[in-house]
Amino acid sequence: MNIKIVSFNIEYGASVNKGYFDYVAKLWKYVLPHDNKAVWYISDVINKEDVDIATFMEMDGGSYRTRNINYMNVVSQLTELKNNIFYPVRHMWFGLTNQGNGIATKYTVLSVQNLKLKTNKFIGENRYLSISKVDINGKIIHVLTTQLALGHFSRSDELRQISEYIKNIKGPVIFTGDLNTQQEGELKILEDTNLKRIDTPKTFPSWNPKRRIDYIFHSPDFEVVNSKVLEELKVSDHLPLIAELKLKH
Repeated sequence: MNIKIVSFNIEYGASVNKGYFDYVAKLWKYVLPHDNKAVWYISDVINKEDVDIATFMEMDGGSYRTRNINYMNVVSQLTELKNNIFYPVRHMWFGLTNQGNGIATKYTVLSVQNLKLKTNKFIGENRYLSISKVDINGKIIHVLTTQLALGHFSRSDELRQISEYIKNIKGPVIFTGDLNTQQEGELKILEDTNLKRIDTPKTFPSWNPKRRIDYIFHSPDFEVVNSKVLEELKVSDHLPLIAELKLKH
């Protein structure tokens, strides 16, 4: 059985994709209403690639800046990924933003958990490990996604907590996310989970990728059929990762 999964930090649909100057030009999109063309483009590629599971970071679950439209619902409406879960991470005053992680899938989601990670809350925002227990043709798969802190010490604590959680999971696991680091020393703790990291190209910034900070990991239950970065989908400051995994048993 093969599963095709995409992992994407969509940057709230702000579409900063031309250069660092674009952050200034489109900063208003971080809090003010704007169109959802980016989500339409994302959905088109999901259909083209025949994706089974999509995980998202910097998703918006409906707020002032999205005109109260839940972008997860838009993805489900425009694709075959009819089951979706939005995992809230951060709200701003008066409903300006509703940031979080998300999953959309063709398969049944049996249960969900949004595990708050202990981190340095005086710097930056709260971080969560978003967990989906998915039934794929009778096989139970745990799909985890996260976006980690920008600071080294916070990230290290978060990775330690994630590693401990994964070690207690029985059965197949897929772990995706924007881990905000390319330092092997920080990622080494994930070796304790027995997860394997898919070797993919650099993803950030999308207009001139120089850093590998977006990842897909999988348990030994899977083997990688193929993987790539979707270079044509430049609707964020990140490029999306896509991988086709074969479940061995």
